[in-house]
Amino acid sequence: MGADGLAMGQATTALQDNNWAIFSNPATITSNKKSVSFFSLRNYGFTELTDIAATGSIPTSIGTAAFGFHRYGGDLFNETRIRFGYANSWNNLKFGAVLNYNHISQASPYGSGGALGMDVGITTMLTRGLWLGAKATNLNQPSYDFAANEESLSRELAIGLSYNLDENALFLFDIVKDVRFPVAYRGGIEVKVVENLKGRVGVTTEPNTYSFGVGYEATLWEANLVFQRHETLGFSPGIGLNFFF
Repeated sequence: MGADGLAMGQATTALQDNNWAIFSNPATITSNKKSVSFFSLRNYGFTELTDIAATGSIPTSIGTAAFGFHRYGGDLFNETRIRFGYANSWNNLKFGAVLNYNHISQASPYGSGGALGMDVGITTMLTRGLWLGAKATNLNQPSYDFAANEESLSRELAIGLSYNLDENALFLFDIVKDVRFPVAYRGGIEVKVVENLKGRVGVTTEPNTYSFGVGYEATLWEANLVFQRHETLGFSPGIGLNFFF
């Protein structure tokens, strides 16, 4: 989730101070300042397959609280997620957890259903600029209880590395295993083009996609653009806005 992370191949498990960490690794929820972020993605150019999302974080003396909202789909099928998270740190170790409510609404006769899940994550600095992260989603194995059938929520484990090269370049790599699918690999690079302007590229397997984007950051706001291409389904354009307080 988020235009910047999507542009870097969704390799966000070890991405530090991530505005969209509540949808990725909660241990990396940004703790520098209060923030609110918005994101929209039109999957493969179809209005009915649009993602819209918002997230925010509030640092406190006992850790950082965060919230997130996401909706995908149209009238015949849509999915809504509401998330509340918490992150803290101890020395070079960061940790976090997210409680998430997921609701799917489908056209008759399938009906609708909801489920409550929990995600956890950790990250630690190995050396200056190099971070290792890991996360697990839906640890409690939740499932939707529809009128017609029961469906389990996605459960995955991920481990990732991030390396920040003196603020001029950022390298990301993830290995992700969903219990229902083969192992996936994700990678991304962010480079400083000029002051405040960044360029990003990324790739994924399972499914095979590549992505690219740009981001411009000012003192109190940041704007990001992303274009992702699926090997079969085509392009998905997206935009994100972050505001800092």
